[in-house]
Amino acid sequence: MKQITFKHWIIWAAVLFVLGIAADHYFLHILFPLKQDALYGAVTSDQPTPGAYATATHTDTTLQGEAGTVPVVDTGKDTFNASLNACAPEIAAQAIGTPEALMEYLRKSLGVTSEDITVENYHLTLPDNSQRRIHVIAADNTNSKTAQTVKFYKLDAEGLPEEIPLKADDSIEKLLALGKITRNEKKMDLKLKDGSAVSLEMHDNKVYQFQFNNHGKVLSCLYKDCQCGN
Repeated sequence: MKQITFKHWIIWAAVLFVLGIAADHYFLHILFPLKQDALYGAVTSDQPTPGAYATATHTDTTLQGEAGTVPVVDTGKDTFNASLNACAPEIAAQAIGTPEALMEYLRKSLGVTSEDITVENYHLTLPDNSQRRIHVIAADNTNSKTAQTVKFYKLDAEGLPEEIPLKADDSIEKLLALGKITRNEKKMDLKLKDGSAVSLEMHDNKVYQFQFNNHGKVLSCLYKDCQCGN
């Protein structure tokens, strides 16, 4: 067998050294940063932004107050009046100071041609203090009872929902009678008589977030943190 010379050993050592540096550069400077960016993007994409509801569709049936979701805290930022004036100065001139007042004005002054509840949650506390959730999804953007999908949940020790199978004769009214309603959340779509429209999420009769499409100018709010866009 031909012996490997010292010169060949040096060449092979140099080749392996170069390959080691190349691999180190690939894994530490190319692949790993890409994985970091992907992870960072996955985390930050879950954070809510003002107007985020404006781009959502009602195929997403999750409500922020639903068990298992991360609650969004009101930051206290108030850009409602300035944004309303930018999107609908004729309405802002009526001295409307809150999202609730805006919804009342739209209903009474402009008038509603249709109002469809697309998703609704009921939070129940039973006499034994156990917690239940009723989740109602309307099909085809209609609140007809015959088109509703109803799901019933109990909460485990960590507050996560576990679905309870419904019996054939279970109705929303029957489920609601099991305990006391402690919270109500719903998403709805309103079409107004002047051709404008509102996508709205209410928590306990308080406006949580909404999108008001005023003939091309779109007012989007999360609490009173708002922006006006096209």
